[in-house]
Amino acid sequence: MKRLGGVTRMIGVASSLLLVTACSTGSGSGGDDSPPPPQPVSAKEYATMLTGALGPLDKALDGLATANAYKGLDDRVSAVETATRQAADKLTPVQPPAELSSQHTQLVAALQAFEKEVGGVGEQINDRVTCTGGAVRADLGDAKATAGLRAAIGAAVARLPGTKIAVSLPAADQQVDARPSNGKLLRSRGLDGEGLLTIDNGGSSDAVVTITKGRKPTAAVYVRKGKQYTVKEIPDGTYAVFFTGGTDWDGKARAFGHKCAFQKFDQSLGFRTTRTTTQTFYQTYRITLQPVAGGTAKTDQVDPDRYPNE
Repeated sequence: MKRLGGVTRMIGVASSLLLVTACSTGSGSGGDDSPPPPQPVSAKEYATMLTGALGPLDKALDGLATANAYKGLDDRVSAVETATRQAADKLTPVQPPAELSSQHTQLVAALQAFEKEVGGVGEQINDRVTCTGGAVRADLGDAKATAGLRAAIGAAVARLPGTKIAVSLPAADQQVDARPSNGKLLRSRGLDGEGLLTIDNGGSSDAVVTITKGRKPTAAVYVRKGKQYTVKEIPDGTYAVFFTGGTDWDGKARAFGHKCAFQKFDQSLGFRTTRTTTQTFYQTYRITLQPVAGGTAKTDQVDPDRYPNE
């Protein structure tokens, strides 16, 4: 209320309420349009689906079974990881027979766990923690996820009389090859000269030193940590010097299975023999595989795919 010039005026405020009513319309039939739940497949159909899903995985595992050296190893492991994921994706939406319900659930979960395990192995290869096919198979063979998948496949197949499904999972308890003796020549081509190369391994791991004249190794020798060895009868020529170190020697791959490193000396070694009527003169070299005060030899990392291993 306001008083203006002695006149009292009332100021009123009008308000209105808007009521909104929401409504929904039906389909006209009064029924539910959602699709019916999937019907369980027969045992025979399930066996066919299982074979189709696991077949590519078995093929990828066969490829891994023949892998040896580092070169191409990541591709073979990646193929196993992909095949495992695809198998899980194919089986996840399947409605199994009632008598296989729990086994089906177990199998899908086991495939997913195995895929994760294989992916972790792939990362270890890229980090050069795992370096050979034998090391990959040994690590996977002892993994809990591998044992789980082996059991899950066996449980499902046991419920399918007459069905045979073989998946070549790596076996458990695979043994690492014996550590070679100090000075073991792993490769030797034409050692019939006069040159000498003494190798002193004061590093923290065993090593293999390889000398090459051209593309293929002339000699490759295993030198244990804390030991030394002299390669004799090296023919005349100029040689590049490579070395690799690591743990868990893989004899089939002729390489270290774990924690591998690959290096090359920047400086080549030249061997030359000179003979007189009374004497023979020849070159001798000594290399060390650890930093040495006053040492002049430098090394560089080498791509494992370019390391001489033939």
